[in-house]
Amino acid sequence: MIILDLEWNRGYDKKPIDEILQIGAVKIDRLGGPIVDSFNAYIKPVIHAKMDVGARKLPQLDDYRELGTTFPRAMKAFRAWCGEETEFASWGGDDRRAIEQNCKYYRLPILEMPTFHDLQRAYCHAVGADGQQVALWRAVDYHGIPDIYDYHDALCDAMYTALVCRCLLPEDLAWKPVKVKRGRRNITFSSQPFPKQPRRRIGPFASAADGASDRAARKPVCPLCGEVSSVSRWSYDSKCKPGQQVYYAPFRCDNHGYFLTRITMSQGEDGQWWGRVTVPSLSEETVRQYTHIQRCEELVCKAAPGTRRRRRHRRGKNKKATEE
Repeated sequence: MIILDLEWNRGYDKKPIDEILQIGAVKIDRLGGPIVDSFNAYIKPVIHAKMDVGARKLPQLDDYRELGTTFPRAMKAFRAWCGEETEFASWGGDDRRAIEQNCKYYRLPILEMPTFHDLQRAYCHAVGADGQQVALWRAVDYHGIPDIYDYHDALCDAMYTALVCRCLLPEDLAWKPVKVKRGRRNITFSSQPFPKQPRRRIGPFASAADGASDRAARKPVCPLCGEVSSVSRWSYDSKCKPGQQVYYAPFRCDNHGYFLTRITMSQGEDGQWWGRVTVPSLSEETVRQYTHIQRCEELVCKAAPGTRRRRRHRRGKNKKATEE
């Protein structure tokens, strides 16, 4: 099994890609077994002009800039190191998505990972914390593993993950949460008329879901008083025609009650997604479409309230507890 970890930069521009800055990985011969080999590659940042807040605090930032290679070369070396291995794992599922995203950006073949384990989810199940996201440093601290290496160095985090997951059993890896459909509240929407609301443009994004999770999309404004509200969940129908996706969510104004907000996402010829956000009037067509979509799928925003990253102050250093 290969346990991998990545560090990346989201940047501040409109390029919808998490640029990988480091690939770290370790090999174990079996679940709970010792580390038999390791891989590390620094990648020079070239996509985003600036580093985001998290990337600027990475302990190996100077190495990325001075010693880094290109992503295509790093991936070529990583593929060779992986060899015939078919079983992969990481602390959380975002690393797999980031590799696919960067491979597509550079027009490289996607790294085949026939079997992929979310070790964070498996660990939470093993310790009775189903549905939670235990940060890696918390698991390391819980098991009394000496944290002598820097967190947020990809190779070090991969080693920590391998050590923490020695407590896992095969049934923990195979466990998957049961999806329970949330009950819907009966909401009475405001009957007060309001002028036609403007449509705000957002984008570009790598996917429609990324657009719905964006902060700009999740802050609807009351059409009567301008009070800013928030949205953490959207209803949508995954069977929309290709290249289009519509999201609906109710939101509440303390002064005027409930309204609907809607995002209409469209995919351009370059594969990127753009959206229009508005507060529609409750016409018969809008109500009919919302009633239908409400019975379909639900999207929980990646940046929903309660999922903010925490910071850990230890030994005089700020250490973020990321849910990776």
